[in-house]
Amino acid sequence: MNALKIKKKKDYYLVFSNGKKIKGKNFNLQYLDSKASYTRVGITASKKIGNAVRRNYVKRRIRSLIKLVFSQAFISVKDYVIVAKKGILSEKFDNLYKELKILFKKIEK
Repeated sequence: MNALKIKKKKDYYLVFSNGKKIKGKNFNLQYLDSKASYTRVGITASKKIGNAVRRNYVKRRIRSLIKLVFSQAFISVKDYVIVAKKGILSEKFDNLYKELKILFKKIEK
């Protein structure tokens, strides 16, 4: 399943204000039922993560995690925003993959 990118600020705010939130150790996953027939994903990494190099590194890791999770599991059509937490920098990729997969499973229940 391919996911489109959330690009507009108003779409992020729509998910933040009206959506539901699941907290994890390294991510916060916020989601909102979409009226469209496709899945959209947005990624945020605040300045709490670090400088621009670290934030971009985190976003690249999250993008590859999303590709893995979406290719191996059925994800329902919604708008998702993944907010990175500071611990993500020191966590192994396999652990991040397992955590993100668990967070998406919680949504499906």
